[in-house]
Amino acid sequence: MGWLSCCECKSKEEKVTELDFSRCGIAEVPNEVYANSPTLEVLHLEGNKLKDLSPQLFQCIDLRYLNVSDNEIRAIPPLISKLANLQVLIFSKNVLEGVHPNLDKLSKLTMLDLSMNDLGKVPEAIMSLINLQQLCLNDTGIDFVPANIGRLSNLRVLELRDNNLCELPKSIRRLTNLQRLDVSDNNLTNLTEVCESHGNLTELWINGNNISQLSVSITHLKKINDFDASYNNLESIPKEIGHWTKITNLILSFNNLLTLPKAVGNLRNLQVLKLESNFLEELPSTISKLLNLEELNLQNNSLIKIPTGIGHLRKLATLILSDNKLKNLPAEIGSCTALTILNVHNNQLKRLPDEVGHLQSLTTLGLIGNHLTYLPITISKLSNLKALWLTPNQTQPLIHLQNEQLIDGQVVLTSVVFPQAPCKDAITQATSNVQMPIANHSCHISFNTTPERHETEVTGANISLSRTPTPHHKELKRLREILRNTNVPESQMANVSQIKEAKVTHIAGDIDVSQLSLNGGNGSDRDSTKTPPKQPPPYHIAAAYSKNAHLFAQHNPPSPHDQPKQFSQQQPSNIHMPTPKLPNNHVPTLQIADNTSRYTNSPEDGVQISANHKHVKWPFGTHKVCQVLEVELPDDRTNFDFHIATKNDGIYIEDVHSQGAAYQKLIEGDKILAFDDMDYSVLDPISAYQDACRKLNTVKHVTVSRK
Repeated sequence: MGWLSCCECKSKEEKVTELDFSRCGIAEVPNEVYANSPTLEVLHLEGNKLKDLSPQLFQCIDLRYLNVSDNEIRAIPPLISKLANLQVLIFSKNVLEGVHPNLDKLSKLTMLDLSMNDLGKVPEAIMSLINLQQLCLNDTGIDFVPANIGRLSNLRVLELRDNNLCELPKSIRRLTNLQRLDVSDNNLTNLTEVCESHGNLTELWINGNNISQLSVSITHLKKINDFDASYNNLESIPKEIGHWTKITNLILSFNNLLTLPKAVGNLRNLQVLKLESNFLEELPSTISKLLNLEELNLQNNSLIKIPTGIGHLRKLATLILSDNKLKNLPAEIGSCTALTILNVHNNQLKRLPDEVGHLQSLTTLGLIGNHLTYLPITISKLSNLKALWLTPNQTQPLIHLQNEQLIDGQVVLTSVVFPQAPCKDAITQATSNVQMPIANHSCHISFNTTPERHETEVTGANISLSRTPTPHHKELKRLREILRNTNVPESQMANVSQIKEAKVTHIAGDIDVSQLSLNGGNGSDRDSTKTPPKQPPPYHIAAAYSKNAHLFAQHNPPSPHDQPKQFSQQQPSNIHMPTPKLPNNHVPTLQIADNTSRYTNSPEDGVQISANHKHVKWPFGTHKVCQVLEVELPDDRTNFDFHIATKNDGIYIEDVHSQGAAYQKLIEGDKILAFDDMDYSVLDPISAYQDACRKLNTVKHVTVSRK
C-alpha cells in the first residue's frame, strides 16, 4: 500500500498544467516545458530574450494559453498549427514582420494580440479565425482594414490603436457583438461606419484623429459607458448625445468646441467630464443635473462665468477651472461639500466668495495668476487644507497668512504675496531679458547651425536661447519610419529636425579653462589681449596638498606642526611626469568633476586641490548632468510599489518599496517627465500630480530625469 500511495503522489506532482517563466532573462525555452508537454495548458514566456520558438514547444498539444510578448521573435513558425487547442495567443512587443498562413488552423482561438509589431498590413490568416472574440493590432503600421473583417462576427473587442488608418470598411457594421472599439491615434476623418448596429458598444475610443463632426448615428449607442474623442477637430456635439444615459466617462478635451448642448444634462450617471483646451465661453445651466459628477475639468477655455447650479453637484471632488477668463466664482460653490481639489489658476478673480470656507473636504486650492488682494477669513476654517498656491515662486505648499482689518471693518487674510500679479505678464517680462549667471562668470550658450559659422557671429548681445517643442508621439513615429527606410525622398527628409550642436562660448578671461579645450579648435588672435588663464601648479605641489587636503577642511585652524611643507616651483628630479602622445585627430575634452569630490584652497597660493584628484574641476561651479531614462514597469506589479510627491518645479519619486517591481528601476529623487504618453513637463505641478496619482497603478512606462 505504501508503494502504491507513493506512486499516486508522484503522478499527482508530475501533472503540471501551468508554467510561468516571465521576465527570467532566458534566451531559449526551458526544458521544463518539454518535460511537462503532455499536461501543460498555460505557459508564460513574456519579457525574455527569445528569438525563436523551438519545435519541441509545439508538442504541447493541450496548450490553451501562450504568452510570448516582449521578446525578440521574428516569425511565427508554421508548426503553430499543431496547437489546435490554443485559445489565447499573445505575440505583442516582438519584431514580427508577418504571420504564417498556418495561423488559420487555430480554430479555437478566441484572443489574439499582435500589437507593437511591424506587420504593415492585417494578416489574411486572421480573417479565418471566426471564433475570435478579442483582436488587438495596436501599433502595427497598418493603413487599412480588409473588407472581410466582417466575417469575425463574434468579435467583442477590436483594438486598432496607433496606426495609419484613414477610414474603416463598411463591413465593420457586421460586427454587431462589439463591446469595445479602439481606433485612437489614427488618421480617421469620420465614423460613419459606427452606427445603430453597434448597440452593444460600451467603450468607444476615437481620440487622436482628425474627426471634425460626430455622426448622429453614433449617438444612438445607448449602452456606451466610456467615450473619448479628445485630440480631434470637433466644433460641436449633437444634441442626441443625451441618449447616452449610461455613460460614466466623457472626454472631449483638445477640440474646437464652442458650446455644449443642453442635452448633456441627461447624462445622469456621468462621473468624469473633461473639456479642457476648447473654446467654451459658457456652460449650459443643465450641467447642474449631473448629480453623480465627481471630476470636472474645464482648463484652458474662454469661460467668463460658472453657472450657479454648480452647487447641486454634491459629489464633485475635483474642479479644474484654470486658464479661463473668470472674474468671480458663484457663492453656490460652497455647496460642493465633497470638493477636495479646486484649481482656478490664471483667471481674473479679484476676490473669493466667503462660502469657500464651507468646503471642509478641500485639500488643494490653487489661486496663482489672479488679481486677488486678500483672502476671505473663512479660509482659516479649512482644516483639511494641505496646499494653498498663491504664487509660482512658492517653495512650500502652505504659506503664512495673517489677519488684517480693511477700512470698512471687514477682517480678511493677507500675505506678502498680495496683491497678486498675473503670471503671464510676469513670464513675459522675465523672458524679455534672460540672464543666466554661472558661477560668477559671464557665459552664454549658442547653437551651431552651420559648420562654417565663425564664433564671432554668436557672441553678440542679442543672442537668445530657444528650444523646439517636443513633437507629438505620432510625429515621432513618422520620423522613426522615415529613418528606418533606406530610400527616403528628399521631400520627406526636409521635414526631419536635425540635432544641433550645443557650444559653450567663453567670455570672461579668468575662467580656468583654455578656449582650446572648450571649442576643440585652434586659438584666435582676438584672445591675445586678454589676461592668460592661471596655470595649474606643478605636480609635486598638487600631490603634496592633495595628501594634506584634510588639514584645510577643518573648521578650526590646524596645529603649526601639521602645516604642509613649502615647495619650490622647480620640479624635483625624482618626479617623472611623461607627456602622453595624442593622435593627430584627438580632440581635447573637458572632464567634469565628480559630485562627491571635495576641494579646498591653499591659504598661500590660492591653488584648488582635489581630495581624490580623479577629475579636473568643472570651471563654472557645481554642475550636475541630468540623465533622461524610460523605465518600463511590468503588468503584474502590485499597487503602490512607489509613491510620488509634488514640488514647485514638477513631480518626483518620493519612495520606492524594496519589494515592489519598481525597486532599483526608479530611485527616490527622480523627476517624473512622463507617464506613458502623457507629458508632464508641459503641465503645472498640481495638474501633473493629480493626473499621475490617477495613473499610478496602471502606468507602463515612466520617463524620469535622474541626476
